[in-house]
Amino acid sequence: MEAKLMDVDQHVIPAVAGLVLSNLLVLGILAGVAVSASASERREATALNGATITLSQAVAAAEQHTGGKAFDAGINTKGTQPSITVETNGPKGVQTIHVDARNGQVVGAYSRDGAS
Repeated sequence: MEAKLMDVDQHVIPAVAGLVLSNLLVLGILAGVAVSASASERREATALNGATITLSQAVAAAEQHTGGKAFDAGINTKGTQPSITVETNGPKGVQTIHVDARNGQVVGAYSRDGAS
């Protein structure tokens, strides 16, 4: 009877160990994703520390600049100055507009074909 029990244990232990290791791997990957999201959120918060305009004001500035309607907007954390990137679709097609988050001025405008 003991020989059978040992045979079962020899097969079960590696299977359980493999299951435990795979679960630890999954937990490690999920923890890495959570840290990345937190780092991204911290960059956005830092970028907007000097902002004085709202997202709605940035969208309005972009729509006025292009004559189109906004369909996407977000915080630009690249560079040293906080900005809000707004994508519009209007008479000149799809355009990406960068609005200074401190004063609401359009600081860059690009169409999908690369023209300003």
